[in-house]
Amino acid sequence: MTASHLNTTAPGTGTPGQLHSEGNFPMTITPEDLVRREVCHLASSLVHTLAVGGSIGHDVRELEQLTEQAQALSFPLPDYESAALDEGWKRAAGADTDPTKPRPVVWIHEDHDEEADTAEEACELSEIEPYDREVFEHWIVTDWLADKLEARGEKVDKDFAGLTIWARTTTGQAIAMDEVISSICEELNAPHTPAAA
Repeated sequence: MTASHLNTTAPGTGTPGQLHSEGNFPMTITPEDLVRREVCHLASSLVHTLAVGGSIGHDVRELEQLTEQAQALSFPLPDYESAALDEGWKRAAGADTDPTKPRPVVWIHEDHDEEADTAEEACELSEIEPYDREVFEHWIVTDWLADKLEARGEKVDKDFAGLTIWARTTTGQAIAMDEVISSICEELNAPHTPAAA
């Protein structure tokens, strides 16, 4: 089946979602399929060159701005989730406020009366510093994938000289093996229940 035979939008939404064949039967997307469709090119060399180019002393504002963006993409990414988990915080299902949507995740700790809405908030309540996840590679990706990555705590820049750049914190393996890519595929492949009319 060619790409022209696929509807890559969730039925009735016009947004990327679960793949459907022409007969509107759900298809499963693999991490490899997702990477082929949404990851465009490796851009580490470009980002690295621009990141060190700021020290040369160019007097061009656009280069300075791009250099600042490149440096921001190269800085480590704070990992609040791992820090919170290591300090005893646990993810739990929150209150079921809308039966048509998945239950929200909250963070709980046996030593705290308060729940935290995010791992970052859990770290703040426990006064713990996040871990740093080093950025190893920079990839040009689609805006759709950037939104999914950003929602999972990944670092992206959606206007880096007109490109959308993902600051990847893993290396040495196929992108399709990254935990964040598998998580996106799990979401896409999950059975979707139609909203009540």
